[in-house]
Amino acid sequence: MRINKNLIFWFFTLAIGFLSCKKEETISDLEKLRKATNSSIVDSAQAIASITQQKLQELYDISALYTSGNKNTALDSLNYKQIQGYFLTNDSTNVNSLLQELDSLNVRYVKIKNVEISSKIEGEDTLDFADYTVEYKNNTQKTIAEFNKKSEYKLIKKPVKFKNEFKFYFVKIDVSEKDSISSGVTK
Repeated sequence: MRINKNLIFWFFTLAIGFLSCKKEETISDLEKLRKATNSSIVDSAQAIASITQQKLQELYDISALYTSGNKNTALDSLNYKQIQGYFLTNDSTNVNSLLQELDSLNVRYVKIKNVEISSKIEGEDTLDFADYTVEYKNNTQKTIAEFNKKSEYKLIKKPVKFKNEFKFYFVKIDVSEKDSISSGVTK
């Protein structure tokens, strides 16, 4: 009988040991940014690039959802207002050009890739840009097209209860580079 008591004791000890071990969970990049403190080193450019990619993905997802709908339901009007909320000004030209592009290609899914941020100084203003690749897919998730795009964004400081918070807005979703050749008479 003594062997059985020792065997049972060791079995329970091992079982408790296995159960007390913590399982390691994977943490998303967004969760890492939320839990980051001043003591943890996070490159601000990487953080801004990650936030920019998230905002671009959200904007394109909602826009693709809007273009796939009837555009005349209550849900569609809410989606349209939400799309406008991503822009600094309530100008419909940015929204309409984006929606027109998605609608003309029958885009149902969008993937944002290779986001790189840059800044340009013009006079006293600093303009922030995001260069990225957007991949358009149809309803069967087959790639329709990929485009390299450039968008201008702005981070606006909005303190809430003595905390520094920033609101993210797009100024223009598809910025075209100015041609270096001046327009004139051609023969």
